[in-house]
Amino acid sequence: MDKAGRPAVTAEAGSPGARSVGGDPDPEPSTGEDRLLRRILDVLPALPGEGGGQAPRLILGPGDDAAAFTMPGGGTLLLTTDAAEEGVHFDRRLHLPRAIGRRAVAAAVSDIAAMGGRPAGILISLVAPPSAETAAARIAEAAAERAAELGAPLVGGNITAGERIGLHVAVAGTGTRGVPLLRRRGAKPGDALFVTGSLGGAALGLALLRRRAEEESMPLDPEEEALVARQLDPAPRLEAGAALAGAAHAGMDISDGLALDLHRLAAASGVGACVEEARVPLAGTGSRGLEAALFGGEDYELLIAGPPGEVGAAARRAEIRVIQVGRVTGADKGIRLERADGVTEPLPRRGWDSWTGGRRNPEET
Repeated sequence: MDKAGRPAVTAEAGSPGARSVGGDPDPEPSTGEDRLLRRILDVLPALPGEGGGQAPRLILGPGDDAAAFTMPGGGTLLLTTDAAEEGVHFDRRLHLPRAIGRRAVAAAVSDIAAMGGRPAGILISLVAPPSAETAAARIAEAAAERAAELGAPLVGGNITAGERIGLHVAVAGTGTRGVPLLRRRGAKPGDALFVTGSLGGAALGLALLRRRAEEESMPLDPEEEALVARQLDPAPRLEAGAALAGAAHAGMDISDGLALDLHRLAAASGVGACVEEARVPLAGTGSRGLEAALFGGEDYELLIAGPPGEVGAAARRAEIRVIQVGRVTGADKGIRLERADGVTEPLPRRGWDSWTGGRRNPEET
């Protein structure tokens, strides 16, 4: 259940999105998105029993990238929802209506990709001030365009007035018959950790957009344009998720940065993990590129844990890219970063947090 755009997240030194790689790991957060989610899960009523008859049967509830139901006659229905709020997930000075609509849909569909599923249709709830009617129409048009490209036509929704623009996207999808869902739970010590592409591009692209807003004549070279495209028009990894679901033990999409999402996968699986700095595929260069990859978020690549031989073979059959970035360890080892010189240190539980507007801890400003 993850995010669209974040104007507060950059890889620039001194910004809320710039993090030190070293230091002690964060304790369990006392506030923020993960903390709020735990409070909500604690008060939810127990899920119903299996039931019977012709009704869909819930098989996977809160806590993963999507909920799952088995359907009468077989098959799996996946449901997820995501929100894109002005001032939290996007900045209208940087993101035009077309980008707002396309990004929100891609972020929501990425949750289906993270389960190894395929999207079937989407619903949107569009909120906007009446003065922004033209922008709202263009956002909806862009959302419908992106949904159709991803094989999930826009099938309905709701419109209402509000003080700021918001786009909420719900996606229905399907799992592949006979193939287990790709879940956050299931990683085992000895598994390898993989990602499906370079990391940090969206955060670096956002930094470039902010600079260009301040310097209107600032030119961008082709590599910088590619980074901006990662921010404005992300691509959920549907082919990779579907191909790897039967081979991997666990997985999720990387929406909030490799470090934070790895902490989440490890917690769900009850394991530890070690990321090898030299293996992380960086969209940028140097320490700034590493900061963006670990803590920037919005890449929507997949994080996969599984036997290296099986995951690699599945990737080759499907002709998709996977890059090994580390390994799963025992829970007692914690979550660590192995530097290029072989020294290991704790990998902080940090990344984008939509509940605190990007700040991982309440004392951060």
